[in-house]
Amino acid sequence: MICPFFQGISMISSIVSFGRRALVMCSIFFAASSFAGQASYQSIFVFGDSLSDTGNDLLATSSKGITPAIPPSKSPHETYWRGRFSNGPVAAEYLWGLIGHKGASELIPSLALSSVPKQAGVSFAFGGSASGVSTVTPLGFPAPGLLGQVNLFAEMLAGKTPMGNSLFVVWAGSNDYLQSLTGSPNPVVGNVVQSIRQLHALGAKDFLVPNLPDMGLAPFVKVKGLSGLFTQLTIAHNTLLATSLASLQRELPGARIVSVDVYATGANLMSSGQVVTDLPAAEHLAPGKGAADCLFRNPATCVDVPMPAFLPPFLFWDVLHPTTQVHAIIGTAMYRALLDQK
Repeated sequence: MICPFFQGISMISSIVSFGRRALVMCSIFFAASSFAGQASYQSIFVFGDSLSDTGNDLLATSSKGITPAIPPSKSPHETYWRGRFSNGPVAAEYLWGLIGHKGASELIPSLALSSVPKQAGVSFAFGGSASGVSTVTPLGFPAPGLLGQVNLFAEMLAGKTPMGNSLFVVWAGSNDYLQSLTGSPNPVVGNVVQSIRQLHALGAKDFLVPNLPDMGLAPFVKVKGLSGLFTQLTIAHNTLLATSLASLQRELPGARIVSVDVYATGANLMSSGQVVTDLPAAEHLAPGKGAADCLFRNPATCVDVPMPAFLPPFLFWDVLHPTTQVHAIIGTAMYRALLDQK
């Protein structure tokens, strides 16, 4: 039975000209690798939601005996890759590789650690989390929100100061709107600002703060007929975030706050016509099996989806989350922002 999100969509029309598009995507990846190592950090700590979760939800739901663990990452429910809400590494992991980290660029989920390592990449992000202290995710299990994740980081520090050459990535806010927790950017941006203040008080100096991608583009939003509303929410959030970060930069002594315009990165991809937006990759790879929205209906219905090394340029993996190919482009944009805003 075809997933209701995609009834009436012509897959043939959605996937034309893949060869030309793939060549463009490959050129982007080669360009990204050509400037690695020009900005380096010994550690990176990431706070946020499913765009940066590298296994915290998976560990949390596994420990609670939830089957399949979220996101479903093991056969016969291998719709996602190793606890990421995508088909491969997420943007912060591509960034971690670009800033000169030697060896594996995977970020360790914070739940796998008992203390903050001296030199490592760690993700404190939880899929489904909002910007406050705690969130009950749409799938019914609690997760620390952005402010809660900062509290966990403080507890793990146990009074110590993080290494001076550490980068702190703070990227959150989408779920406050997508879960209808608020329709105003004021409390959301306020929580982002507060998280940076708290991290700075703990000794953090270097921050990378991406804005939100256009939520109105997500198939999950489009099917509800709410694209215009969520695009406007995104713009309002990003506008307030920009002015708030500029003010915060003047407020915090010794802090360096680098902004990343993820919204513009997505707009450039869209205007180039080089990405497929109407059909998530999971539906293309496992047609008619409901893979692209199983996580939003019943995770137990998620199926194995092949994850080939080469994938045509789909914007979304499922009805809400980008493909790892797009994550790579965002990770490159993050790195370029570090270079441009020295």
